[in-house]
Amino acid sequence: MLSKINKFFSSVKLAIYLFIAIASLSVVGTLINQGEPMSQYKKVFGAGVFHILYGLGFLNIFGSWYFIGLSILLIINLIAASVNIFPRTLKAVFGPFPSFKEAADKKKSKAVYESFESKKDAEEITKVLNSRFGVPAVVINGSGHNEKELYYSKNSIFRFSPYIAHLSVIIILTGVLLNVKYGFRSFANINVGQKTNVSYLTGNNKPVKLPFTIRLDKYQTKYYPNGMPKAYTSKISIIEKHVRVLTKNIGVNHPLTYGGITLYQASYGQYKPPKITVGLLILDLKNRNFKKAIYAQAGKLYDAGTGNIKFRFIAVKKPQKGEIPFFIRIYLKNDTRKINFHVLNLKKQAAPLIFAKYNGAIFLYRGVKQIRTYYYSGIEITKNSYTSVIWFGSIILIISLFFSFFFNHREIWVRMSGIKDGKKIQIDLLAQPKKKFESFYKNFNKKTAEIKKELT
Repeated sequence: MLSKINKFFSSVKLAIYLFIAIASLSVVGTLINQGEPMSQYKKVFGAGVFHILYGLGFLNIFGSWYFIGLSILLIINLIAASVNIFPRTLKAVFGPFPSFKEAADKKKSKAVYESFESKKDAEEITKVLNSRFGVPAVVINGSGHNEKELYYSKNSIFRFSPYIAHLSVIIILTGVLLNVKYGFRSFANINVGQKTNVSYLTGNNKPVKLPFTIRLDKYQTKYYPNGMPKAYTSKISIIEKHVRVLTKNIGVNHPLTYGGITLYQASYGQYKPPKITVGLLILDLKNRNFKKAIYAQAGKLYDAGTGNIKFRFIAVKKPQKGEIPFFIRIYLKNDTRKINFHVLNLKKQAAPLIFAKYNGAIFLYRGVKQIRTYYYSGIEITKNSYTSVIWFGSIILIISLFFSFFFNHREIWVRMSGIKDGKKIQIDLLAQPKKKFESFYKNFNKKTAEIKKELT
């Protein structure tokens, strides 16, 4: 029973299926931006498609139960497969190494054989062989010292490359799972001068308490000549225990990272919409010393400061070209009567324009002024503390695959027979690569030809 379970979890087929499944889900997670607010998904995909994607878990793939399950199953598969074949790799690298006969009896398809005779003695033959194949890992003298075996091994240490590749995949998946468990992606809208230590998860709007306080000191938007936003930056201060520890300007593609948490400039908006005011200079013909300047907002009631008068501006719904889009409605303080003064056409009016006149009070038009606009800065706040783990695993994976693919373990056995017979010595060569590279066979044939030429 245990052997069947072990066989299942260490199966190469299982590993291939898991890799395909995880890769496919990762592609979907790349095509569909993960962790956005639900309202954004509804806006982009529509209500019908949104419910389908939400039901399948495609809006949070890397945190879904099936992605986590597949990742854990792949980790188990890699560990089981490595444990099963690791003892054989240790033996291939450190020994004990098989004899010539044991290697020949296996009759592996990758193996290549060569045999010839030489009149030279065993010591001279060994010297020539060592000059071509290097220092032998093992020298075995047969019974009666009439036989001698040499075992040459090169690049055996790279037999561990696949295990390092397995380990790197495990490190990458572990980093992903740790980010899913302990990382987050959240959002906070901060007004200029405001402080906050709370952000809200983009997926479900749940609050997340930050380990420090963020303060927005300044916000600035730059525009193109056509009025389109060119760049927007926020001056952010990090505060810990009421002490400012860091201040930095952040913008698009220029985030701030502190304490494993990264702040990105994501958006902006107005939390106090701009207000249009009309500038007036109020004079009193009955009192030449009276003068009052005021910028008045539409709809708000103002005291003119002279006589028994109050006034407010009323917006003109469809102003004519060149016409001021307001007119004054005058109220008497102790009277319910009201008198409207409509605006004159500004096209040919010279400044100062008498906007309206009533009972000795004169209202001079001074132009339209926009009250300051107040902005908030939209900050995306993410915690991916284990991203470095993923990068580390990725680098190890690339290096291990490079050595695994391009450094071939080469094994060569040499058997010399009839050393003490006083006749020609029989030399048998058996070469076997870990991978069937054409370059290995060319190199072996070249060296064998050189050895034959020197010894025969």
